[in-house]
Amino acid sequence: MSVRKVYDYIDAHVDDFVDDLVKLVKQPSVSAKGEGVQECAELVEKMMKEIGFSTKILREKKGNPVVYGELKSKKTLLFYDHYDVQPPDPLEKWTYKPFSGKISGGKIYGRGTSDNKGNFVSRLKAVQALLEVTGDVPGNIKIFVEGEEEIGSPHLEPIVKKHKNLFSADAAIWEFGGTDRSGRPVLHLGLKGVLSVELKAKGASKDVHSANAPLIPNPAWCLIWALNLLKDEGENILIDGFYDDILSPSREEIECMRKIPFEEEETKKELGLRKFLRGKSGLEAQKALLYQPTCTINGLISGYTSKGSKTVLPHEASAKMDFRLVPNQQSDDIFKKLVNHLKKHGFRDLKIIKHGSTEPTRTPIDDPFVGLVAKTARKVYGRKAVIYPISAGSGPMHLFRNFLGYPVVSAGCSHPESNTHAPNENLKIESYIKGTKFIATLVTDFTS
Repeated sequence: MSVRKVYDYIDAHVDDFVDDLVKLVKQPSVSAKGEGVQECAELVEKMMKEIGFSTKILREKKGNPVVYGELKSKKTLLFYDHYDVQPPDPLEKWTYKPFSGKISGGKIYGRGTSDNKGNFVSRLKAVQALLEVTGDVPGNIKIFVEGEEEIGSPHLEPIVKKHKNLFSADAAIWEFGGTDRSGRPVLHLGLKGVLSVELKAKGASKDVHSANAPLIPNPAWCLIWALNLLKDEGENILIDGFYDDILSPSREEIECMRKIPFEEEETKKELGLRKFLRGKSGLEAQKALLYQPTCTINGLISGYTSKGSKTVLPHEASAKMDFRLVPNQQSDDIFKKLVNHLKKHGFRDLKIIKHGSTEPTRTPIDDPFVGLVAKTARKVYGRKAVIYPISAGSGPMHLFRNFLGYPVVSAGCSHPESNTHAPNENLKIESYIKGTKFIATLVTDFTS
């Protein structure tokens, strides 16, 4: 089969492909708030059915729907994606409405364009192009689209284990990726784990006048004192036993990092920074980003936060946090150590809530599937792929790599200025179409 004919079909249907992505972006799907999730799952299933996938909706108790689709043939390639998105806040920072799907300057704007609706639709359209041009696909294609990735996939593990046969495959392409600022394709072979928690401190039954501070406990101070026990000014995490099980990067992984064209100055300029934390630079900065576990305060809430002043003593305070975990840390173990650490230091009344977690995982650099994806990327993009042995991000990849046991590589159609998780998230139409051609080529190369 000539893949050129597939490319011609894609080029001839750019407007249709863009319209379908815009339609999906316009459908809100904020898993953290439950906004539009059911409707988005139904739309995802409809889009898959229209192309020719047989579909199933899978659920686990109160979890969001998982959409499963399959086109049967021979060798199996699975695509993992998610239809849920991050909350669009702060709304005032958006140039266009976050669910508008506005097209401007060759970009599609809206929450989910880059993460992850753009990548999902590009894969659908690659399969559609193959079907329209050849009447078939050269391999067995499975697409798995969940609705809780942005909140830690709390209900996914039971679904994967219950329906293990549905998710069996020879290899998988993960949900994110794209190109760097120089147009080089970027591949990731693994993910850090993540543990998302919330700390809640309570005082009186209601807010009181701050004049009562000599008698009434202030939960905001309690929370601050607890947080101060978790990390010091040198970025060291202070939880007892936190670093015990960490596996250092291998010699092959360090060599792989040396080859990564780290866009250090461009990144600092984009973020308005003079330097990275602790003055890290070069390979040291790369190793920290990919192999250093983290303890991050995501948000703090307590008392009065509007304009002007209000002399109030709050009755509660909360902090949302995440811990990024590296091989071989385990989220359940770290959660237990967090709880024990705070209790040991007297914070027995502090409520510690686990919101979600995933485990760290990675595919070996020398796996044949890694070589195939890299070779296809070079063929389509005309540039040698940049390979990251692991990503600083997180997701439920461990369920597919560790439990189901096949190689997983993350690749997609995003770009460095996509503003993922931030206001004005966007996807370049050019990148979207190029990524669609890449997936169509990969499906063909996978079975050849």
